[in-house]
Amino acid sequence: MIESQRRAYLEALDIVVWLRKPAIDDTAPANTQRLTMEPGSGSTLLLCRDGGEKMSPVAADIYRYLGDDAVWGWPDPDQHPSNPSVTEAVDQRLFTRVVVFGAKLAERLFENAVPSILRSAQVIVSDDLDELSLAGPSRKSLWRKLNESGPIAHP
Repeated sequence: MIESQRRAYLEALDIVVWLRKPAIDDTAPANTQRLTMEPGSGSTLLLCRDGGEKMSPVAADIYRYLGDDAVWGWPDPDQHPSNPSVTEAVDQRLFTRVVVFGAKLAERLFENAVPSILRSAQVIVSDDLDELSLAGPSRKSLWRKLNESGPIAHP
């Protein structure tokens, strides 16, 4: 019997027909850029251009503001396959907030398709840390975005 006829016959007898549907592709934009990440168990992933940037005074202010809730990461220059991509990092460490410092870095990490939500995490793209250290309105905008993105565990 032809599949469509069989399905119509079963439906006519009020028998519920279960159909196999194609799997839903819930993968976020394919990001293959690997990250170097510091150890930590916070719910916020802070992504900067390189490990040296996290040593700036404004980076220290941001980290203090977030308390123990932040983990620093940056693109792995060697692209070591054992290091996670952004999507894998969110899945593995259950981040609920990803802050990317700089639009160019965000485009590089997400291959020009920057999402506002990545799995369980809200993605916030801020000005880069150099701009944040010089411009008050940029810092104010970042604080506002962080406060709007959910609870922050202040120390």
